[in-house]
Amino acid sequence: MNERGGSLVELCTVVAIIGIVVSASVPGWAALVAKHQQRAVMVEIASELRMARQLAMARHERIRVVVDAEQSELRTECMGCGTSLLRRYEFGHKGTAVESMTTKPELIFQPSGRSATATTMVLMDDRRATHQITVSITGRVTLS
Repeated sequence: MNERGGSLVELCTVVAIIGIVVSASVPGWAALVAKHQQRAVMVEIASELRMARQLAMARHERIRVVVDAEQSELRTECMGCGTSLLRRYEFGHKGTAVESMTTKPELIFQPSGRSATATTMVLMDDRRATHQITVSITGRVTLS
């Protein structure tokens, strides 16, 4: 009989080679995942600021975003409403911290969408890399 197949030795060899290749790529993969996770946190913080601007324009009210560096959170509050807290975003458990801000730790968006002051927020991740989020006087939020 002419059977086509592999022996157990060949199968074990292939499994061993696959194991070696996977174990060699895991450290690089873990670093890549950590880098992308930190980038995602920066994008989420910028999105929270953009959301606050949109809320100010949609509700025709002044909206304040308070940056609490100790708690590593953003609180979006309405300045002239009965219910002040609108949103809360916590990012401390994600390995990101606020290193500095160019103004006091709050941003105010006017009903027109403009910011009361231009602000740059410097964030630091687990790998000690810094990232900047800038809010211009027009209310535009950029990430660099």
